[in-house]
Amino acid sequence: MSLKTSIYTTIFVLALGMVVTLIVFWNIYIIGDYQTIRELQVALHGNSFIPSRSRWTILVIGILFLSSILTVLAVFFANLLRNARFKQQQKDFVNMVTHELRLPMSSIQMFTQTLLRKDIAETDKTVFLERIMGECQRMNALIDHLLKSQAIETHRLPLYPQTIDLAEFFRAFKAKWPRTLDVLDLPAGLKIEADPVLLDLALTNLVSNAEKYGRGSIPHMTMQQQGPRYALSVIDGGAPIPRKYLRSIFKRFYRIPNRDTRRQSGVGLGLYIVRSIAHMHKGEISVSPDTQRPDGKRGNAFTLTLPKRLRRR
Repeated sequence: MSLKTSIYTTIFVLALGMVVTLIVFWNIYIIGDYQTIRELQVALHGNSFIPSRSRWTILVIGILFLSSILTVLAVFFANLLRNARFKQQQKDFVNMVTHELRLPMSSIQMFTQTLLRKDIAETDKTVFLERIMGECQRMNALIDHLLKSQAIETHRLPLYPQTIDLAEFFRAFKAKWPRTLDVLDLPAGLKIEADPVLLDLALTNLVSNAEKYGRGSIPHMTMQQQGPRYALSVIDGGAPIPRKYLRSIFKRFYRIPNRDTRRQSGVGLGLYIVRSIAHMHKGEISVSPDTQRPDGKRGNAFTLTLPKRLRRR
């Protein structure tokens, strides 16, 4: 929540409290005067000039009217607050995407201008072309994440579950990964019903995050059986995530506001996509900060817990 939103919320709560307090004291004052007038009326005429049923009717109507006013004010403020948050999210999203696209485009432009020179060695040309290819892949990954996020929001991301051998899946994942991974060997015969493409995407995001924020450590992947479920974990070697951010990191476009995050590329969609994939498989994603790794280091353990079998509708 931004500072401006917090200020508006505080002002609204204080104003609402003042209105309620004023109405309460006003009613106490009026009730006191009414009791005095009623006592005088009874003393002079022997009865109250307003029937008891009418008094209760007026009281109920007044309470309902006051409740309606307060409800309308609360709904109105909630809409204002929602619109303010949405506009802020739009602004943050545009800034993040613009930043993430500007950097690779600048690199591609610089390398291309260099390649247009005639005095470039062949070895340097190869290096520059590889850099251009890397920046293109980076932009493609960003666009793919945005498309996946939009498909999730509109419930159009398809799920095609298959029976997967986890040992083979882990070996294939490790073999295709371009950098070193510490993957625990699994015994054969461990089966799970899942979409292999989405499961690969979830693990790719988790391992990529572990490399980004692991302070140079090799991501460690492991798996445990928990009854009718499997817990697939990726442990980085980074600084423990503060507990106040543990829920927010899985939200769409959310990034922890610290120096380590600002130095890394991304728009805050990776963990959101992982959580969505977990929910599509009737599973969950969790994080345990300051977890012991097999190499003695400590890091954040992101655990994807999935059922062995998906329930058919």
